[in-house]
Amino acid sequence: MRITLRLKLLLSITGIILLVVAIVTLSVSRVVENRIRADITRNFQETGRIFERIQEIRFRLLYQTATLVSDIPNLKGVISTNDKPTITAFLRDELAPILDFDPVLSDSLVELVGTVNPDSLGILMVVDKEGYPLGQLATSEFPTYSLADRPGIRTALAGEYPEQAYLWEQDGRWFTVLSVPVWAGTDVMGAMALGYPIRQLEAEQLSRDTGSSVAFLIGSGLAVNAFESDIDPDVLRRAVHNASFDVETTGDAVLSEHPIGDEVWLLYVASMLPGSDGYYAVGRSLTAALDPVRGLQRLILLFGLGALILAVGVSFWLTSRINRPIQLLIQGIQRIEGGDYGQDVPITTNDELRQLTETFNRLVTGLRERLQMLKFVSKSTLEAIQNNLSSVEPGGERKEVTVFFSDVRGFTRWSEKRAPEEVIDMLNTCLRFQADIVKEFGGDVDKFVGDELVAVFEGEKKEANAVNAAIQILRTMDSVMGQHPDIAIGVGINSGEVVMGAVGSRDRMDYTVIGNHVNLGARLCSSAKPGQILISQPVFERLERRIEASELEAISVKGIEKPVRIYEIHLDKQTKG
Repeated sequence: MRITLRLKLLLSITGIILLVVAIVTLSVSRVVENRIRADITRNFQETGRIFERIQEIRFRLLYQTATLVSDIPNLKGVISTNDKPTITAFLRDELAPILDFDPVLSDSLVELVGTVNPDSLGILMVVDKEGYPLGQLATSEFPTYSLADRPGIRTALAGEYPEQAYLWEQDGRWFTVLSVPVWAGTDVMGAMALGYPIRQLEAEQLSRDTGSSVAFLIGSGLAVNAFESDIDPDVLRRAVHNASFDVETTGDAVLSEHPIGDEVWLLYVASMLPGSDGYYAVGRSLTAALDPVRGLQRLILLFGLGALILAVGVSFWLTSRINRPIQLLIQGIQRIEGGDYGQDVPITTNDELRQLTETFNRLVTGLRERLQMLKFVSKSTLEAIQNNLSSVEPGGERKEVTVFFSDVRGFTRWSEKRAPEEVIDMLNTCLRFQADIVKEFGGDVDKFVGDELVAVFEGEKKEANAVNAAIQILRTMDSVMGQHPDIAIGVGINSGEVVMGAVGSRDRMDYTVIGNHVNLGARLCSSAKPGQILISQPVFERLERRIEASELEAISVKGIEKPVRIYEIHLDKQTKG
């Protein structure tokens, strides 16, 4: 289909108007969205500070109350009897009424019978020197086993006072608990645990105060949930659980987007207590928050439609002025195609098209001259001139990268007894799944050399990404290559400055990395045993606190004067995920 110049101009102007409208719409949307996100983030952070303040006040009150109560002479007296009914009666009759001290929430550790809000019942438990329960506030049956392994109990039995609270599960509910020693003179006669419940009421109050939805995830389940009732709890639990991995990895709160139901939600997830598997999540529907942006977009589109109609009218007027001199140029080109170089194109305007026409006429004059000159030039010379193309010149630049080498061990011995088709199919499978994992962790496959894979990782987290890719490859190996138990993979990883660029001749070049650090990575790979990951000292130092590794005997590498320190990653001790 032939498209006329007038139609092209019309489409061009229309396209420009549409582009401007799109840019304005996207820009305004992005500005508004960023402001909404910033407001939500501030709200999340404020909620986090409120929760942290509650935890701080809770710990201080628990600490003060627990130390005071544990020093009551009557309590020590009944504990010395070792009589569970007597101790339990004392806790319920004498201590429970005085523990209504919570200034943060409207109710607390009061109740045994007839409580208005049974969700408020807390933990008050006394154990002997071996950790066996002697008395408790709860009406459930006594545990028949020692509680010494519960967080905080063993420390208290050692005569130490707590520096933080812990999360306990009791009778299907969760509590924030701390434990203190109970002294008999200079000896520890037992320990007392005192704690608040993790309550639905608390999450609902936080939701009302902050305007956001709040939930607490402990372990793999939602302890409390104050999100909207139409949100599937299982979907919410999975979203918070997935975000908790990032919290555990970074050691800080994370903000991320998650599809929940028909909407996209922003979730702010942070740890409830240091070292615990409890997390609190604050959420806002990003879809609902961005509804005002949609209205603004519609308004901009209406203005854009009006501009588009105006553009069509202007384009028709412009094309009528441009069309005639261009048609004359087209006719002149058609004459040249027919071999007529003796007629100039008439000039009808006094603008840029006049300059174009004059240039065209001078070009035709030059063509007439060159046609005469071609009689004195050979055909091979003309073809060489016509085929002269620019080429990429060899060269490179220095970069800090992490090089990754993996090699299939046992492949040569395995392939000797197999048909070529089977060998190629197995090798492709082995290299394909490695390449996919390298790409998943941000690496770039540099080359395949037989059964060896060479990859390059760049960026701030290059060492961590390379190591995680290696771990994932070895963990995936059994499931992918389970039918070939004699085949395994060895990996070598090194970081340092390399030269990256095009090498070779003008006719054949390759874009790759070279240097001593590349050679060291290859040497590490060749030294790695089947199923082993070897890393260099620079990689270990960057990841020392995040991986489990042990130093091996240093190796000598060509081009490096001193022996090189190497480390083996303990695959079985690395955190999955």
